Amino acid sequence: MINKGSEWNIWDLHVHTPASIFHRYGNDSDVWEKYITDLENLPSEFKVVGINDYFFIDGYERLLREQNENGRLNNLLLIPVLEFRIEKFAGVDFKNLKRINFHVIFSPEVSIETIKSQFLNTLEQSYVLESDGAAWTRAITRSSVEELGRKIKESVPADQLHNYGSDLIEGFNNLNL
Repeated sequence: MINKGSEWNIWDLHVHTPASIFHRYGNDSDVWEKYITDLENLPSEFKVVGINDYFFIDGYERLLREQNENGRLNNLLLIPVLEFRIEKFAGVDFKNLKRINFHVIFSPEVSIETIKSQFLNTLEQSYVLESDGAAWTRAITRSSVEELGRKIKESVPADQLHNYGSDLIEGFNNLNL
């Protein structure tokens, strides 16, 4: 016999981690500890959190390790979410155009290895670089994104390099699927 009606819980499927290429958590040595503690201290209505990162699954992997090996975050079901910018833009009357971001939500039953080998390792992008007309075609990995950023920065006048971020950031800022 059912003694109660519906049960409502809070799910947030878009929570970036300090492992995201772009985040606003800072770079303190204890940023991960603060992040995990904040998740553990969410109100009890929070039941599911989508661990969202750009291009890679490192943040989810770390939190899953904390859950499985250190007994932390047992108050939440963690779901892997990957975010990608696509080549399309959206806006009203062509004003304030923004890139569209695509979010891929995986079942937590899908292993990290499967996500990496059957999904992430199959993504690829190609560009023709303006600096030398060379083709850049790579699978999307941390090192390939850094390579793209490095190649972009090689075409920048030396006196303008101070306006650019790390190779990873510049690759990320220019990579669209």
